[in-house]
Amino acid sequence: MVLPPLADELLSSWVSRQADFYGVGGGQLLRHCSLEAANLRELDLKLTSFDRRRLGHLFRYDPRAIRNMTQSRGRPQPVGLIATTRPMQTCTRCLTRHRAESATRGARLRSWMEGWRIGCPVCGAAMVDARPLDLLTRGDPNNALLVSVAEPARRGEQMMTRAIRLGRRGNQFVALMRNLLLPRATPVRVGSFRDEIPRLLDMVVPGFDRFLHRLYPAFRRPGTLLLPLNIRIPVLAGVARVATQPDHWADSLLGSVADVVRPPLAECLRDLSNRGFGIGARPPP
Repeated sequence: MVLPPLADELLSSWVSRQADFYGVGGGQLLRHCSLEAANLRELDLKLTSFDRRRLGHLFRYDPRAIRNMTQSRGRPQPVGLIATTRPMQTCTRCLTRHRAESATRGARLRSWMEGWRIGCPVCGAAMVDARPLDLLTRGDPNNALLVSVAEPARRGEQMMTRAIRLGRRGNQFVALMRNLLLPRATPVRVGSFRDEIPRLLDMVVPGFDRFLHRLYPAFRRPGTLLLPLNIRIPVLAGVARVATQPDHWADSLLGSVADVVRPPLAECLRDLSNRGFGIGARPPP
């Protein structure tokens, strides 16, 4: 018997559930099947052609469908936007549904590892933070700023999803997420906290600097884009607003950053303008 995969389920999760069903460990199943992957998560991140064909044969499943259960779906992964081991966020509704059945208990969805998600692609419910530190600093979802940017944030998530499917051709959206968190090369505003860092995003989403300082006073430049949902939501709203009108924002954004980061930001905005990914627009085939 082979357990069917769930919607949006990771390959490692599906294989792990097969192992649990037959009472063996995931690593033991990998060795028994003579797979090249050193561990289950490697199936999601670095699935080889051999392992794809081998799993298709063993579980009598289409190798193409198996590839589409991986994190990258056979395309280059967006740098800094995929969690390597533990989920960044989860969907409480899906998690509860999975736990209700022994065959689906412990299932892990692909979207839980993706750093641009704020809503569940399976049921549409809002995602919730899953990392312990993010849970400790979780803000009020009814905060005025988060409520005001909810709609553009959803558009930003949709834009990011379409861009990620393009692989490297959608890299300018990932670059835009990074760029919006750049510090501004301008004097601190009157009324700002002494250690509050003015960022580009505050120009696009007014009030972001104060919101960020109150929740995360020690926040500097993130090493990755694996951001807590409190920060991710305004960032995605900024992505939607800038990507919709890159020419409108170009002068003000480029005039507010240090010389050293101006060329890559200009290239990002130029690429967005050339592609013309506006609201509701679809990327070229």
